[in-house]
Amino acid sequence: MKKYIIPVLIMVALSACNYMDEKPYDWAQPIDVFSMEASYEKPITQAYSYLKGGFNRISGSFLDAATDDGMSTINISTIHRLSRAYTTSNNPVENCWDASYQGIRQALFVQKNLAEIDLVLNNKSSEDVIEIKNIYSGEMYCLRALYEFDLLRHYGGYPIVSKFYNLGDPELSQKQRSSFADCVNNIISLCDSAEKYLDVTPVGGNGGFGRMTKGAALAIKAKTLILAASPLFNQSGNGNTFIGYTNASASDIQARWESAAAACAAVINLKKADGANAYSLHANYERLFVTSPNNEYIIFVSAPKSNGLENRQLPPTLSRDLGGGTVPTQEFVDAFTMADGSDYVESDISTQYKNRDPRLVASIGFNGSTYGALGTIQTKLGDGSTIDGLNLIADRSTNTGYYLRKFIDFNIDFSKASPGTAFHLFPLIRLADVFLLYAEAMNEAYGPDVDPLGFGLSAKAAVQRVRTRAGFKANDKYLTNVADVATMRSKIKDERRVELSFEEQRYFDLRRWMDGNKLNQSVTGIRIEQVGANLTANYFTVDGLRRFESKCICIRYHCKKQ
Repeated sequence: MKKYIIPVLIMVALSACNYMDEKPYDWAQPIDVFSMEASYEKPITQAYSYLKGGFNRISGSFLDAATDDGMSTINISTIHRLSRAYTTSNNPVENCWDASYQGIRQALFVQKNLAEIDLVLNNKSSEDVIEIKNIYSGEMYCLRALYEFDLLRHYGGYPIVSKFYNLGDPELSQKQRSSFADCVNNIISLCDSAEKYLDVTPVGGNGGFGRMTKGAALAIKAKTLILAASPLFNQSGNGNTFIGYTNASASDIQARWESAAAACAAVINLKKADGANAYSLHANYERLFVTSPNNEYIIFVSAPKSNGLENRQLPPTLSRDLGGGTVPTQEFVDAFTMADGSDYVESDISTQYKNRDPRLVASIGFNGSTYGALGTIQTKLGDGSTIDGLNLIADRSTNTGYYLRKFIDFNIDFSKASPGTAFHLFPLIRLADVFLLYAEAMNEAYGPDVDPLGFGLSAKAAVQRVRTRAGFKANDKYLTNVADVATMRSKIKDERRVELSFEEQRYFDLRRWMDGNKLNQSVTGIRIEQVGANLTANYFTVDGLRRFESKCICIRYHCKKQ
């Protein structure tokens, strides 16, 4: 037996040695990855993976469920802790620290190795390879700026990391928090570097939809300069360099608004090679959020096709096994103007959804709303009620009397064995956002009606562009008789609330405007009940525990990790 078994064992051992000589993928060194055409793009793509999409991301809820616009139906969602100020520096709920620094580290890793390792590409000259490396490095500059912008709006000054560190590097442990001003300047520098290398169109044309571009770099710069000019970071008498500018004078603030206006104008007026605008407002507000690709999104987070958003956010009768999720409040409903742009004045509750801003029907599901071909919902109680009715099923049925309609793809039908899937793009920056930021900066710098530097739009004209796309006609009264900065400021704030609802804008807008008092107020809903032919409706308090304190701004209490 031995003379047969021993040779076999030797053969197996030799074959095992050959197998062990192969290098496991997880052990690949940078030179193995960045020198090969088949693998060098993988770490580049990974740098995008740390971007945060806003759909259901906080315990199944939208961030807007912590504002006066929304409420989560999910009782155990941690979003309730944020809305009630049950947060600490060690457990902030809305924590971007880890993801941002992971993204920054990955981008720096890519830039370091693109610069140091020779890349061989088929049918590409050395000059072509250099250009490709520069473009991808430009994308990494842009991503670093975006991750740092998220840190800035959460924490104020943060430790700036500008080179790749190996784990355990003692220099990294000594990094200190930088001043707010230095962080702003660093983001602007990153955007300028990105703009130098990037084109208006992404790598791969339409096939690269979603990659960083020149427009993305300009948009991050504009958002950063708007943040830097905002009241939160220009408080009179502030002596703390981490939480804003110190001793900001009126002329300093004026100059910041002027810079912000110019940066927004650069995005709006950006042209493609053929002379056409790089970005344009989508013709249909409702379809905008289910159209991929579209020319209004500047930066967004995408994901593989799915139907999880619909299953969580549709009313229970239309979902598979969930429903509810994040639902609008009565305060949000009341924020919409009438169809002619005049203010909504509460009167007959039963007719409150008629003759209103077209975006109300597009954004909110209420009693009798139609969700495309999926059907009509009933949020009422009593005769003819369904499980869509107020508080009928815990964690699923609405607790405000409303459902979210925005973002939902009505082609997904859970009544079918194969309900279908769809791409869902969460907008981080889109053109309407930039138009309204431009209006804000122009109004603060020059007033509502003028365009002294010839950017092409006054503050009023920029707001009207957004409202016209929303469906308002020539008789729109929204900006009629608006002649002063304060009134225009209020109009811009209201317009941002409606246009950018549930896009993670209001949470940060209220903070930078120092309007946190709006988050101290109870949120309400509507109870509709039918008995026979009698339909009654009454408002009620949904959450009376809403609380906002100065610590909720976060910037005073974070950056303990260094």
